[in-house]
Amino acid sequence: MRTKTIVTLLIAVWVLSGLAGKINFHHGGSEVGEVLFDGSVFLLDDKEVERDSVKKVFLGDVRETTTEEEEQYALSDEQIAEWWALADEMEAEYPEANGVIFHDYSRQTLTSDGREVKETRFAGKVITQEAKWWSNLAWYTVEGIDRIKILYARSIAPDGTITNYSPEDITYSEPTRGTLFFGKGQSVSLNIPGVELGCIVDYGYIHETYAPEDPELFMTRFFFQSDEPVKTAECHFEVPKGRTLYYETFLMEPDDPFIGNSKKSVTEYEGSPEPVITETDSSVVYSWKITDIEPRIYERYWQGYLCSSPGVFGSLYPDYEYYHKRFGEIHREHMKLTPELDSLAKEIVGDAKTEKEKVARLYHWVQRNIRYISVKGALASRFGGHYAELTLDNKYGDCSDKAVFFATLCEAVGIEAYPIIVMTNDVGFLDRKRFVFWGGNHAINEVWWDGEPHVLDATNNLFRFPYYPTNDCDLWYANYARGEIVYNPPIPPEDNSMHSRTIVELDPDGTAAIRDSFWYTGTMEAMYRGWFEYTPKIKHRNVIERFVAQRKAGAKLGEFEISNIDDISLPLGLQFDYTVKDYWVEAGDYYLIDVPALRYYFNEIELKNREYGIKVDWTYMRTHDVLFVLPEGYSAKFIPDEFHLENPYLNYTASFERVGDNIRFTDKFQRTKLRIPISEYESYKSDVEKILAYLKERIFLVEN
Repeated sequence: MRTKTIVTLLIAVWVLSGLAGKINFHHGGSEVGEVLFDGSVFLLDDKEVERDSVKKVFLGDVRETTTEEEEQYALSDEQIAEWWALADEMEAEYPEANGVIFHDYSRQTLTSDGREVKETRFAGKVITQEAKWWSNLAWYTVEGIDRIKILYARSIAPDGTITNYSPEDITYSEPTRGTLFFGKGQSVSLNIPGVELGCIVDYGYIHETYAPEDPELFMTRFFFQSDEPVKTAECHFEVPKGRTLYYETFLMEPDDPFIGNSKKSVTEYEGSPEPVITETDSSVVYSWKITDIEPRIYERYWQGYLCSSPGVFGSLYPDYEYYHKRFGEIHREHMKLTPELDSLAKEIVGDAKTEKEKVARLYHWVQRNIRYISVKGALASRFGGHYAELTLDNKYGDCSDKAVFFATLCEAVGIEAYPIIVMTNDVGFLDRKRFVFWGGNHAINEVWWDGEPHVLDATNNLFRFPYYPTNDCDLWYANYARGEIVYNPPIPPEDNSMHSRTIVELDPDGTAAIRDSFWYTGTMEAMYRGWFEYTPKIKHRNVIERFVAQRKAGAKLGEFEISNIDDISLPLGLQFDYTVKDYWVEAGDYYLIDVPALRYYFNEIELKNREYGIKVDWTYMRTHDVLFVLPEGYSAKFIPDEFHLENPYLNYTASFERVGDNIRFTDKFQRTKLRIPISEYESYKSDVEKILAYLKERIFLVEN
């Protein structure tokens, strides 16, 4: 009834007075004007528009992407000549560069009326195909919230030809996110015409958020370094007079905490890490300008640009008090308990007695029954999730929705729980204690049982309690409802593990009959469970056959069994038999045998020297327990010695032992940390090479 009343009222308002607005059509176009609706036909400036042709109607302050180029942005012959001369100079200094950047400029402003205006300007020469992407610009805008104003965008050919963009070069489209994304915005893209190798790319634009939901959330950031050499990089952060910008620079001074950790040394540049602060009649501007910046050379397994490139962050507050209040209120409001939620929570936990048992049942239920779909909208829903009751009604939600919903169910059965905001470790290490940063890219949960806080992530649908994804650890998270910033350490190796027990029965002709059993925890278990759950059962044998072939060349699969694929409350199990001919290698009077599929990968040490510290994908544990049943008439002449190595980042123990006439091999590898400082790389690499050398050891059999 309420919805019907609102719709009727809106129609009445439209019919009586009309509203400024915009109509998007199914055929792809749009028109702006005064919009009225009589229930079946829209009127746009008195022109009839059939209802079926309308895709979306937006009412209110409509501001289109602005494309007029102003005279003040015209290029002079002197400027162009200066750039060509600068290009020659920079190419001579950096002959392997894909491109050279003349200037990289950003001005980020919070106006006195609460608008956020971010101006970007860029100019550089394209040398190889790798730099042609500079001509491809893209933005995401939401009607009624923000807009793009293109100041200029052009290419300059070596012969002096200047090709300016035209409005026809701009494409508007809804973002392609598959069936799991609903958004209110549109993608705006521009391919600057005429860009070929040897051309200069020159553009400028303003991204204006003219209706921010909360201007107090204004934050600034800028990175001075690029993958290509930069002549000049500058940023200006402007706030209204009477306000203070609290800023923090990174990797711009030798005593920065990241130096010797995520990066070997400070990037070479000319300039000062301290800002020039200028006061105008209405604002305060914090400015940085540095020149002659060497390129950033990417290395695999680095700790991300957040920890590797000189930059500066800024915000309006020196601590989290405002953000705790702002988002904490949203989280608490959206966790309102209703009779339906209360009844559901009690039904799910059933006869569970302990806090841990209750949380486990709720964790599994939310994962399997609330589908993940990204629903992007207002600030309250993006960071606060929708109301828990709405998520229950929908049976779907994004990470914020599921975090709020899971916490609400926990609270219903007396379990203390909160939604928390994280910046996952796959994008770099963001130290929230060093710099006040209220944002994030994911929402998960802090849940208390047995008097201790624990992290859980109900966004997924494959994790057995109490495990959660490895990219949610080794980071600072914001618990706004509780008013805390908390460090979540790396997941213990035993909580992300693979274990195997193997029997290898050898025949006198060298054929081996092998029986393998596997069990898992954490992300490894979720990964394997996902493979089998999303692969049709009829194809499971093909999956195992490929797995067996990777373990030993020429292996032939026999029987196999996979247990508990669909029940995430139970451990996933995998068993299979296979045979291998010529398992051993004859070497004179000896028969050499190795441990099947004894492999550990350390691609992070592939470089002799590094400039950046290491970030590996996960902490984990791997164990093997292998019994070699020797054929009658054969014995072990030699078995390798026991091995043990331990450092702050990993440890490995392995041993071969004689068990009657047979041989047993056991080992345990544990990676204990995700990040290895650059200062430790040499010793870490040396330790890993010792492990790799040991893995090449073999058992020597002889015929009695």
